[in-house]
This record gives sequence, structure tokens and C-alpha cells, in this order.
Amino acid sequence: MQEILASYTLENEKILVEVMNLGASLVRFIDKKTNTDIVLGFDNLEDYKNHSEVYMGATVGRCANRIENGRFKINDVEYLLSINQPPHSLHGGFSSFSNTIFETRQTENAVFFTYESKDMEEGYPGNLKLEIEYRLVSNHLFYFIRGESDQDTLFNITQHAYFNLDGKGNILNHKMRIYTDKVAMIDQNGLTKDMWVYVKDTPFDYRDLAVIQKQLKKSHWNIQEGYDHHYIFENMDYKCMAELMNENTLLRIESDLPGMHVYSGNYLNVVGKNGEIYQSKSGICFECQFYPNAIHYDKYLKPILKAKKKAEYTICFSVEEEYEHPANKCNS
Repeated sequence: MQEILASYTLENEKILVEVMNLGASLVRFIDKKTNTDIVLGFDNLEDYKNHSEVYMGATVGRCANRIENGRFKINDVEYLLSINQPPHSLHGGFSSFSNTIFETRQTENAVFFTYESKDMEEGYPGNLKLEIEYRLVSNHLFYFIRGESDQDTLFNITQHAYFNLDGKGNILNHKMRIYTDKVAMIDQNGLTKDMWVYVKDTPFDYRDLAVIQKQLKKSHWNIQEGYDHHYIFENMDYKCMAELMNENTLLRIESDLPGMHVYSGNYLNVVGKNGEIYQSKSGICFECQFYPNAIHYDKYLKPILKAKKKAEYTICFSVEEEYEHPANKCNS
């Protein structure tokens, strides 16, 4: 039976959202106040399959980000993963959830995507039942991640939408604020190391609203093409993690996950919506997740889902009707 790509629309008076069954992906996010689609994407659903390497709007996992040398141990058993970005395994391997057709159910204000990832799929242990829910509530788009496995396994799912509040061009003139003062360093292959720095006096400092272009003009030994770095919170409280802002829109990112990987689309090179050529800095991702490669590090929360235990995490993207100083709504 041929797998059919399909999309589903959620709409209220503030937001229109389109999601699709391939990768449980976010296809459109229209802020009705400005009538702007603030996520990058493609005009045709087939193009999401044809350009899966950019994870456009996709759900990624079982384990987001890079796992060192594609191997890890749980309960003293070593598991070998697909090496899809040598020498590491990235975003779950070749058949990441971003390449999966999900079963779909829609209600009035939510779409539910479900998939059962079989034991040893891409090398991961356990039969994992995954549910992704997109729910529209006023000016909030909630993204719920739910999972249950029959064996201990890794479970670190995230949403990989590229945001651009102008809907075109690049995000260099956007302002950003990030609610932590710690950021992790990466190696030459993009692997997050067991090493972090304070953001003060670096291009990573977004404790106050700062223009992205202005910050990137500052030099730093760990930045080459742009941001591909994990901001550290290391608590499971529901919290404001970041804000992105242009002249007309404020996007707020909240989550109960312990960190957020910021990726400035450094290697984009693809034709997107309306023939727009997406290149470096055309969009920016806020990938809320556990510390990358945490299974190999001792000091960070590990994304281990215990057998027969249920996990649920939340990411929320909100568009504000007018700019309000972040301190009024978020803890700084």
C-alpha cells in the first residue's frame, strides 16, 4: 500500500497552523495579526520527503542531536546506532521520525500523530509507542511529546521548525532573548561537548534582547558559520526559554525540557515556499531537548525512558499580540 502524504489544519481567531503526517511536521504557522507564515517550508508536501536532510518543521528522534560515534550503553548493554552524519548518529538515524508516516487523528483544536517504533529500529532498544500532539489554544501552539517503551531506551524528541518572523529574507535583524547564562561548546563535527561557558561578554549573550547580526559579528573560537549550540537550563520546570522578535511579532518559546539547542540554519541551501531560496540564517530553530549526548556525560539529566513508564514533555510556541517586556511574563 502506498503511503499517502496528508496535511491537517488547525485555526482560531489568532493563528492558522498546518501540520502533516510525514514526520509529524509543522508546515505552516500563520500569525493572523500580520498575516505572515513564520515557519520555513515547502509549497508541496512531496518536497518535505525530497529534502528530509534539513528536517524542515519535523519531529526528530528517538534521540535529537548527535550521539557520539553512534553508540551508547543502557544497563551495561552497548547499542550501535546508524551513523548518518559521520562519525556520529544525528536526530535518530536514517529513518528518523522525520521520515516516518504517522497515524493521524484530528479533533476540533488538536491533531494527534502516533507511531510505534519497533525494537532495534535504527539500533535503539525497546518497542516505543510515540504520540505527538499539536494543540491550538488562543495564541499558543502546544506541542506535546508522549512516549512509553517496553524496555529502557533513549527518549529525546524535539520539534525542528525554522522560524522567520518576516516570512522571507533572513533572521539577522531579529532580536532574541534567552533565559539562561550557560551555553555548551561543540567540536569540529558539531558534537556537543561536556564543556560549557558563561555567556557574558560572548556572542552567545542574549540575557537581554539583542540583535542576532550584532552578536554574530563578535568573534568566538567556538563559532564558525553561526549558532548550533545548546543553552543549558537543567531543570524540568515549565519555563520561558527564549523569545524572538521583529518589529511586528514576538514569538515566545516555553518548555519543561532541560535545555534548548539553537540552530541558525547555517547550512540551508534549498528552494522553499514561494520560490524563496533558503540559505544560511534564513531561519532559526529552537530545539527544546535534553543535553545532547548526555548519555555519555555524568553531570546532566539523561533522556532515559524506563520500561513501562510514561513520559510526557511540552513545548509551546506563542505569538504575542503586542510586545510586552519579558520580565512581566517570564522569570529572568
